[in-house]
Amino acid sequence: MQVFNKYLIAMRRFFLILLFALFTIGITVYYFRVPLTLTIGKQILTEEQGLLECLDWSVDSWDRLAIERLCWRSDGITVELSNATFDGDHLQVGSMSVVHRAVETASDTEVAHTPAPLQLDLPEGMPTLQIEALTVSSFLLPAPLNLSVTQRDDFAFTISGDVEADIDLYDTELLSALKLSSPAVQNVLRQANLPVEVSALTGVVETRFDGLTVNADIQLQSTLSYALPQCQPEIQVNGVISGRWDLSSQSGKVDLSQLPADVSVPECESLLAKLPQSWQNSLWSAQWRAQVTEPVTLNADKVRLPELRVSDGNGVTSVTLSDLTYQVTGQQVRSKLMLSHQSDALNLLKAQVDMLLAGTQLDSKGTVTLEVAQAPAELPVNWQDLTLRSEFALLGTVTEQLNLTFAVQPQAQTVTAENLSLEALSTRLSGQATFDVAKQDVSATKAPFALLQWQLNSDVERYLISGVQGRNLSITGHGDINAMLAATVHSDIRVGSFKRQEVRGKDLHQQLEFRGQLHSEGPVGKLTGNSVIELLAHPQLVLRDVEMRTSGSIAGSEQLALNHTLTLDNLELQLAHRLEAGLMPFTLTLADHGLGALQSLASQFVPKLKIEQGLINAQVTGELTRQAFDFEMNVDDAAFLYEHHYVSELDLPMKGKWHAGELMIEPAPLSITEVRSGAVLTDVQGQITSDSNMPVLRQFRANVFGGQLAAEQILLSKQDQEILVTASDLDLMLISEAGRESGVELHGQVSGRLPVFIRNGQAEIRDGYLSNVVDSMLKVEDNASFNALKAQRPELQTVFGVLDELSIETLSADVNMAQDGQLELAVKIAGENKQQKQPVNFNYTHSENIYTLFRALRLSDEITQEVEKALN
Repeated sequence: MQVFNKYLIAMRRFFLILLFALFTIGITVYYFRVPLTLTIGKQILTEEQGLLECLDWSVDSWDRLAIERLCWRSDGITVELSNATFDGDHLQVGSMSVVHRAVETASDTEVAHTPAPLQLDLPEGMPTLQIEALTVSSFLLPAPLNLSVTQRDDFAFTISGDVEADIDLYDTELLSALKLSSPAVQNVLRQANLPVEVSALTGVVETRFDGLTVNADIQLQSTLSYALPQCQPEIQVNGVISGRWDLSSQSGKVDLSQLPADVSVPECESLLAKLPQSWQNSLWSAQWRAQVTEPVTLNADKVRLPELRVSDGNGVTSVTLSDLTYQVTGQQVRSKLMLSHQSDALNLLKAQVDMLLAGTQLDSKGTVTLEVAQAPAELPVNWQDLTLRSEFALLGTVTEQLNLTFAVQPQAQTVTAENLSLEALSTRLSGQATFDVAKQDVSATKAPFALLQWQLNSDVERYLISGVQGRNLSITGHGDINAMLAATVHSDIRVGSFKRQEVRGKDLHQQLEFRGQLHSEGPVGKLTGNSVIELLAHPQLVLRDVEMRTSGSIAGSEQLALNHTLTLDNLELQLAHRLEAGLMPFTLTLADHGLGALQSLASQFVPKLKIEQGLINAQVTGELTRQAFDFEMNVDDAAFLYEHHYVSELDLPMKGKWHAGELMIEPAPLSITEVRSGAVLTDVQGQITSDSNMPVLRQFRANVFGGQLAAEQILLSKQDQEILVTASDLDLMLISEAGRESGVELHGQVSGRLPVFIRNGQAEIRDGYLSNVVDSMLKVEDNASFNALKAQRPELQTVFGVLDELSIETLSADVNMAQDGQLELAVKIAGENKQQKQPVNFNYTHSENIYTLFRALRLSDEITQEVEKALN
């Protein structure tokens, strides 16, 4: 018994010592709990699992731990939590911070991930979790997220704060639902600098992940607005986006067919303000709808949008983007864009563009077709059945050089405008342009292209342009323009026929060439050209094979200087004209030419005129807009034949001007050595001048029949006039010789006045009067007419006898001539036959056609006959 008591005492002492030791160990462990826990954690966690950097915990009560601070870090993530408690069933975290950093990973260390079905094998009876304040920071986020997390069921969590979402974990799938109204989502949209303003964005993004596929359904409702200077279109989006991504095949699709976009542009009609009203009404629609009818497919190498269709609310206009494909390999983009419109105003508008961009290589082609039966009324031009077809191609390297080729072909049955009418118009304008995209110094160039080359072909069957009408107008041309706007233009114009009032012509061919620089104020450079007209006709003038050469310079749209050389037969005219400051000064010069060069022209105005010799030069200077001209003409040693009238050695230097509708000719001396018109006029003199806008001949005088004829003024026009011709000292002997009456001698001189009246181009003399200046003598000897008269009247032998030799003291004659040239003379003679000492007074009348007489004289004029033979 005593031994048993000793054993009990020994055992009690042992347990007391053991209890004390355990208590001491427990106190020691609890005291050193933090370093011990960190040491154990570092030993348990591998390098891939991260590093436990801090842990401060305590026992809050007999069944709850308090974690004041816990720090954990891996290569890309740092987690720190504080003020947490854990009672075995629930983990309550007061504050938690998660920082995500970018990690550089060598490409050779990347680990391939093979998709597999999700098998989480979630344990049952896991403690619940609640995080009151969670801050998530990442280089992928524009700003840290402030969140709170609540566990609403086993592995089902609700996130609130900057992001509002639900997350559900199952053994084989992960479900999430994100509200688009979350502040973080709204903030991202605000900071994204999108071209559209997003407002009233609501909806939910629901995703399902099973390890192999990701399925998403987005219920979306939003309003988008796009600010333009004239208006602000709105886009209403309300529908569902469905998507699927297969991790195994790295492919997926997005179905947008249930997400139509309604575009409202109620105040944007001003965008079409420059179009005619009927076209605006046809093209304009306040409502549009955009819709993707087929799913978008995508994989690791390619994204394809089958079709995006935009149509207006009127059902007349549609725009379709089809087969939009982006291929990652080769960085290739392919698409087709089509526009279609049909209405009463625009019968057909169709456009198509095919585009392929492979890396930096662009290959784009397109066509445009426009058909409009009739032009809108408000346009200054009208047409019937207009068709316009165009095509283009844009090829090249987008980072270096692009080449554009184009062709535009308008055709119309008729085109009319003010002073313009074209029938059966057919035109083709084509060209090529090169764009140097890689050129750095853009300021060194003046054009967006490096080189532009163009070709033009236009044909019109009938035309009317500014009063000129005709057939078969053809215009062809080509040219080029470089980056510095240096340009060359070649044009070729052919006209089958043309007519303006009484002027008509055919087969006009004109070639022009311009070389120079293009400026905003107009072209600057040199212009050369050549024109040929086979026929140019007027009722009074016909010209054939007229050639004109042109050269000069252009300095802007309001300044030019051109020189033209006009060649016709042997005649050459020089025309120099300018355009400057709105004025059009010019100089027309005819250099020294033989008068014979004018024969073809003169004979058309005066068919009976034959030019023998002479020299002529002329010059006209002036300003067209003011209708102010100065002219000068010199005719020297001219000789010509008109019918049988011969004029020789005509000299006329003449100067004058035409200002403000008024003709002013400086007095110019007219000198003609001889005029042979039956009667021979010599030393013809006068002054050419002007009066009341008409040319006149003043101080006219001419020697004839040994005397002189003179007139103060003769109008050189077709208007009716009265001319008082004075006759001085006309030799009766010469006059009688002109009468070809043999056996009659008449000596003496007469003077007088002859009032000449010209009506409708016909001359007549009324109440003319001639009288002798000195005593005269009449001698009749063996005159056939006189002898016949004496034989008929024997009883008058005595009377006729006193006329054999009569000294005339007074001789006077009243002179009248009709327009047909019939001359009537009423002669009064008073004298004496001195042999018979017999005074004589008698009156007689004489009638003869002066034109017939002069014609007979001309026929006997040997000089005139020789000239006629030479000229004919």
